[in-house]
Amino acid sequence: MRKIKLILFMLLASLISMNVGAAVVGDVITRDGLNYRITDLSHNEVAFTGSNNSGMLDIPATVKDSVNIEWTVTRIANNSNVPNATSVTIPNTVKAMEAGSLSGSKITSVTIPASVQTIDNGVFSFCLGLQEIIVNDGNPKYYSANGVLYEKDGSDKWLVSYPANKADNAFSIPDGVSGVRPNAFQQSKNLETVNLPQSLTQLPSAKGYSGFTSAKKLKAINVAAGNPTFSSHDGVVFTADKKELVVYPNAKEGKPYTIPSIGVEKIRDGAFGRVEGIEEVVMAEPLKEIGKEAFGSCIHLKKVTVPKSVNKIADGAFSGSYLLEAINVEAGNATYSSSDGVVYNTAGTELIAFPAGKTGEYTTLPTTKVIKNSAFKSAAKLTKLTLNAALEEIENDAFQYTGALKELVFQPTSRFKKMGTWVFVNSGLEKLELPASMETLGAAAFNGCKSLKTVTVEGNSKLTAIGGSAFSGCTSLESFRFMGSTVLTNIGQSAFSGDMKLATFKVPTTVTTIENGAFNGCSAMTSVTFDTPAQITTIGGGAFQNTGLLSIDLPVSVKKIEQSAFNSCQKITKISIPAATTDIDPRAFQFCGSLAEINVDPANTKYSSVDGFLLSKDKKKLVTFPPAKAGTYYTMLPPTIEEIGSYAFYYTQNLENVTIPSRVNKIDEHAFDMCRKLNTIAFLSMTPIPEANVSPTAFYGENVDKSKIDLSVRKDAQAAYKANTLWKGFHNIGVSFYKNPYGYGNTEYFPLSKKAVMVVDVQSDVYTYLVPAKVTDDADGKEYEVRLWGDDAMKDNTTNIKEVVFRNSLDYIGINAFTKADKTSTIERVFFTCATPAKDMSSTKWELPADNAEFTSALKNIYVKKNSVSAYKAARGWTSYASQVDYKIPGVGIKHKYGTFAREFDSDLGIYYQEKGQTPDVAAFVAPTTGLQPGHGDYGTATYHLRMVSIDEKGGVASDYSYVPAETGVLLKVRSSESTPADFYYAIGEKDNKEYNISGNMMIGVNIKGKAITTGSDPLYVVSSNEGIFKKTPATFNMPVHKAYAKITGVPAGAKVIFSFMDDYSTTITGIDTVDAASTVDADNGAYYNLNGQRIEKPQHGVYIHNGKKIIIK
Repeated sequence: MRKIKLILFMLLASLISMNVGAAVVGDVITRDGLNYRITDLSHNEVAFTGSNNSGMLDIPATVKDSVNIEWTVTRIANNSNVPNATSVTIPNTVKAMEAGSLSGSKITSVTIPASVQTIDNGVFSFCLGLQEIIVNDGNPKYYSANGVLYEKDGSDKWLVSYPANKADNAFSIPDGVSGVRPNAFQQSKNLETVNLPQSLTQLPSAKGYSGFTSAKKLKAINVAAGNPTFSSHDGVVFTADKKELVVYPNAKEGKPYTIPSIGVEKIRDGAFGRVEGIEEVVMAEPLKEIGKEAFGSCIHLKKVTVPKSVNKIADGAFSGSYLLEAINVEAGNATYSSSDGVVYNTAGTELIAFPAGKTGEYTTLPTTKVIKNSAFKSAAKLTKLTLNAALEEIENDAFQYTGALKELVFQPTSRFKKMGTWVFVNSGLEKLELPASMETLGAAAFNGCKSLKTVTVEGNSKLTAIGGSAFSGCTSLESFRFMGSTVLTNIGQSAFSGDMKLATFKVPTTVTTIENGAFNGCSAMTSVTFDTPAQITTIGGGAFQNTGLLSIDLPVSVKKIEQSAFNSCQKITKISIPAATTDIDPRAFQFCGSLAEINVDPANTKYSSVDGFLLSKDKKKLVTFPPAKAGTYYTMLPPTIEEIGSYAFYYTQNLENVTIPSRVNKIDEHAFDMCRKLNTIAFLSMTPIPEANVSPTAFYGENVDKSKIDLSVRKDAQAAYKANTLWKGFHNIGVSFYKNPYGYGNTEYFPLSKKAVMVVDVQSDVYTYLVPAKVTDDADGKEYEVRLWGDDAMKDNTTNIKEVVFRNSLDYIGINAFTKADKTSTIERVFFTCATPAKDMSSTKWELPADNAEFTSALKNIYVKKNSVSAYKAARGWTSYASQVDYKIPGVGIKHKYGTFAREFDSDLGIYYQEKGQTPDVAAFVAPTTGLQPGHGDYGTATYHLRMVSIDEKGGVASDYSYVPAETGVLLKVRSSESTPADFYYAIGEKDNKEYNISGNMMIGVNIKGKAITTGSDPLYVVSSNEGIFKKTPATFNMPVHKAYAKITGVPAGAKVIFSFMDDYSTTITGIDTVDAASTVDADNGAYYNLNGQRIEKPQHGVYIHNGKKIIIK
């Protein structure tokens, strides 16, 4: 039992709760309030470790973890606390019960199943309410009698456990029993006397515990007369020949206790261990030997003198006796001496025992070479220890529970070589400077040193290995550094596990292996670096599990990455795999929610990577899906893959949708297991993957509810998928849908998720193809965002589309995006209104051969917003198109003052002037201030005029008369010149973050495609580009694309209409007579004057005064 609490401490300090499924041995599973620890991965076995549940506790035979993997409960773990349970049912699968099983105070009876094969010493030592132990029939090894547990071991019978709360105050061990196991009577509350039969010949101790240790009221252990091995003297057990004191009852008083003069030569291991009734022991000749922990943890022992006859003091003989301030050795002892109350051998080379009650600082003798096992154990008042230069070794357990020890000093020129196991467990050390001479650092050497902040290893270090759990549970450890060269080759299992403040670690060049769980739970660790040239070959299972790593570049020497090596590294974004790494467990990167890139050296012979996906060398098998690539709108996979490997998507927690490439024909075991958010699978192939090629666990039924997953397929493939016995078992097989909003031909949209569709076919016959931001499937009313333009989306198009306008947030552009089946393309211009370039350009994303491209050479221009030009030119996948990217859009040329305009996107017609530091000279007008107003005809003929208002006054951008919202027809006026400059350009408007509602607009724009217009009851007017004047249209006319015409209501038959404009120059400028200029003069009786006041009989083109107003005749 000595190490029961130590083992528990190590496990609690080093284990990280398994939140997301089984990973490595030691991970914890919690289910229904019961806790388990994984003990065997190959056989899926766990140990029950405890529960806070109240009342009757039924431990199941099997338990499923959070990913529904089933584990068999085969052990009851040490110190498995059940403080609130009143009874426990142990399943018939349990094979072993460890020390301290079912600790608590409320359980009165325990039944051991027939399956149990091994029961540790002290199995029920802390089951303090226990009154009886029952063993089921059929157990070949264990049985019970009168509520006491026994073991059959060949011809021997052993008493294993006496219930702690059994009511009797005296107990006689039945004749025929040959031995009492250590801790058998531990914590017995009521026993005062135990009688040993003649048959009992074995009373072993273990780790300082005898069979009667800590029996609270036990005052006498009596041995039956005639026992050939043991005898008793005043309730104390001796050997039959009286030469060995075997065991002293816990409650027998000794103030002092004098060992009787009956020839005692040896005090056995643990004989007085944890005895509470003695304050002083008087020992005398012929005593020769004091056994291991003979007086261990005698909490009231104050005084001990070692006789001169003693020639052997075993490890930890006086450890943990907190009141013992000095251990004196009689003068004349040939083997031992004491120095300041500390026991050494006579040569002073071995420190044997340090009194646990000694206070303050201590320096070992200059001659000391070895500090013996448990020498300082539980020296709770030691504050500083200085180790002499000649010291070579500290043995196991030497400084356990030295909570006040803050400082450990190795003197200069230290020759120290070996640190044992469990040496400083739970000490109070705050810093540690290890000497270069140290060669061995044992397992758990500094485990649980919660105050330890820094560790340095002196340069030219001879340390070859950091033992398993050596620094595990050092929760304040911030830094571990080698100050120079080292020969370290191995970082042991769980070496630094649970060190939640350790931020970084530099792995020396000599290290070849980082074992399982070495840095498990180092949650603050953001980086690990490897000295070059690195020799490390193996990253063990769970080695960096639950760390805070942001990225890691593995050294070129790494050959193997084991299961869960980087499990639950939730911050890691990138991992680089070297050429030598040819063995990667597919579960190595589980639960790394931020991991977006697994990049493989091109020289690797087994693996490759594309866009951060881990693939086989031939790129035909997806090995590991980087979890951060799971998208809300879509999740695309490399188009080259033919197989989705085992565990490829395992427990990708945020995977909502996935698009399976057309070549995939096989899905391996557990590929999509635990993808609980998966709701849509889109198949690009027209042919379903055969059921025989899909592992039964690929969508493991316990963890993946297929009834909640929709499939999405091309419409022409629906029948084939519905006929497939596997795929028809999913919730619904949805199909692509068609939209024809303008009546010029269908577009096929393919849903890849619940939110987004991909354009996969375009049959529209238009001049400008407009890609909407959203579309609705008329079949079910679902609205989708148009986020993707698919590979070969225009392959089957036979029309003459010249432009494509993307008025959406586009994420993906496929290869041959605008290419027809004959490899030609009519697309000359593409417009992107989104400020952010598409992040997934197919040819770059998938690293396709050079002859694959999104845009063809026929494409002249890619227009984007001015503020986005740099982003587009520099974006991944866009650099090869940088020369085509621009924001200056030509095409608006006004020759005679006036023109019309309409576009599929917001347009800034003032940018040309602004970039030249001028006031914009092109204004857009949309609506009259009032209806038609009669004029004053000099010749008695009524003349009407229409006064126009600029767009900013009618719902456009405030104070910006040059900004035209999408799909808004406008009348343009060059305000101070006759025409626009020859190099005039406009740009995609950047104020398109809102919709504009233009009121009273009489201008009707024509977008997408020119069309035939039929005039209704109200006359329509168009601007003659050659003359710059409005003309009344015939009954039917063809309107070109991107122009606008005016529709004016309330015009009397045969009336002439003049437009006037509200602008910065004048509010009374007469506009354009809407009838022919020559006929204006002939029909009007009014006089015309030039600007000098001269009457003009036959006015030609120009500006004149007419009826008191300025007019322009074109």
